[in-house]
Amino acid sequence: MSDKLTALESGLALIYGTFLKYASSEEGDDPTTISKKELCQMIAEQLPHLAGNDMAEQVMMELDSDLDGTLNFLEYSERSTFFSSPLSPTSRSAVTMPSELEKAMESLIMVFHRYASKDSKNGTLSRRELRDLMENELSGFLKSQKDPAAVDKIMKDLDTNGDGQVDFEEFVSLVVGLSIACEQCYKMQLSTGGKKH
Repeated sequence: MSDKLTALESGLALIYGTFLKYASSEEGDDPTTISKKELCQMIAEQLPHLAGNDMAEQVMMELDSDLDGTLNFLEYSERSTFFSSPLSPTSRSAVTMPSELEKAMESLIMVFHRYASKDSKNGTLSRRELRDLMENELSGFLKSQKDPAAVDKIMKDLDTNGDGQVDFEEFVSLVVGLSIACEQCYKMQLSTGGKKH
């Protein structure tokens, strides 16, 4: 088994890494949440084409579901589609390189569409395409599932509209769920002595 991360795993790692970078940017701050100040910094550095016009205020109002003035990873990732503005080269200035977060989002979109374009119904994943995606892009996760019917159960959970296909929005819930599980492991590691300085 290779230790090399797949494109999807790399995208997840970048999204989570970006969250952690800004969550721990203020001295003495809770390293598992992003404050409004940290959010302003993240938007300015990672999504400069969205910066300005009180964007941090709008994002905080939209995503802060527990109204505590910060974003935990669940809030940040649960509604990550808030940041999914078109990422085509025309949406950025020609001289601006994509940020890590933009690269991660582009990677997730590209991986999804690479597998979703194999069958005749373009833009959605069939059961076979989802299995291929998971076997190739999330093989470590799939192998850790001791259930041979894991893909079928995941397909059933993801297919919220019952059409037998998984569209991108439904797929994002898988990515979010895996990201949240990784973040919970990180928080457990912090609480057991692996604290960052």
